[in-house]
Amino acid sequence: MDVKSAFLNGILQDEVYVEQPKGFENSQHPEHVYRLKKALYGLKQIYVDDIVFGSTCQPLVKQFVESMSQEFEMSMVGELRYFLGLQVEQSADVIFVSQSTYAKELVQRFGLDKSKEAKIPMGANDKLSKEEEGEDVDERLYKGMIGSLLYLTASRPDICLSLGICACYHAKPKMLHLLAVKKIIKYIKGTLDFGIYYTKDTNTSLSGYCDADWAGFVDDRRSTSGDCFFMGNNLISWHNKKQNSVSLSTAEAEYIALGSCCTQLLWMRQMASDYGMESDPLLIHCDNLSAINISKNHVQHSRTKHIDIRHHFVRVLVEAKLIEIDHVSIDLQLTDLFTKPLDFNRFVNLRKSIGVCEF
Repeated sequence: MDVKSAFLNGILQDEVYVEQPKGFENSQHPEHVYRLKKALYGLKQIYVDDIVFGSTCQPLVKQFVESMSQEFEMSMVGELRYFLGLQVEQSADVIFVSQSTYAKELVQRFGLDKSKEAKIPMGANDKLSKEEEGEDVDERLYKGMIGSLLYLTASRPDICLSLGICACYHAKPKMLHLLAVKKIIKYIKGTLDFGIYYTKDTNTSLSGYCDADWAGFVDDRRSTSGDCFFMGNNLISWHNKKQNSVSLSTAEAEYIALGSCCTQLLWMRQMASDYGMESDPLLIHCDNLSAINISKNHVQHSRTKHIDIRHHFVRVLVEAKLIEIDHVSIDLQLTDLFTKPLDFNRFVNLRKSIGVCEF
């Protein structure tokens, strides 16, 4: 909820100009700015009151909304959904969340609505790197594409990895990088109606998958950590990130990813507990036996002293039986979708496994 009188109705007393939002510049007047008539969030003249609330008791929610609405003019839940173009469809058994309208507008905005569709956002052999001698491209256009695609990841986890890789080269993009971003948009063109599928026939058990692509970045040989989290059989969160340091082995990269996964899963359990949902010992699926052994075997500590001590809290969680780590075969490792470019068949299979499809 948002108090309209503190934000939307704030008439400016001073003359204020702002740049065009990144990713939404007017192509005909890219150097123009906006003159504000009313306040924007963050200006020193205005105080803004935003309220986020939740409850498992619907009558109490209704009572709180009515009470606040009597006191203030409020905008209700749903503004974020409108801004991101989220569309929610329901049936008796499922909920489907997509951004098909936004996706269509994005493809048209960058003039690729007549182009050939791409089957996957990034191929297994598509390796991006810095190109000092490559052809320069319009940096503003490149950043606009990246920024626009970022909003689409609210319902399209299948483009997170490829988009994240392309975003690393936003400072000095070359033609190779621009073509990679255009391929993502061409992939979106062929999957406009895709979104995330949630089934109502599930439970509240939390689990996660974690993985790492060792030394995957060509420029600095850092690894990519990735994880995805499920409540029951529904995907609720996903994440991938370049690791802060260079890992000396696959086991180290996987163990660091495992530590990040534990942190996120513990936070989710606390959030669920606040809503009265208790979970069994948290289950993490990992495909690297060496990383699992490091989390359980004290004898190996002498071989892993170079690993930052903050990552060894995984072992404490395992000993306290707060976390269970289960070995999963590479074929069933869902997080591969967030750590490395894949071939067509594997990409499609994993995309379906995490619930990304058409309604």
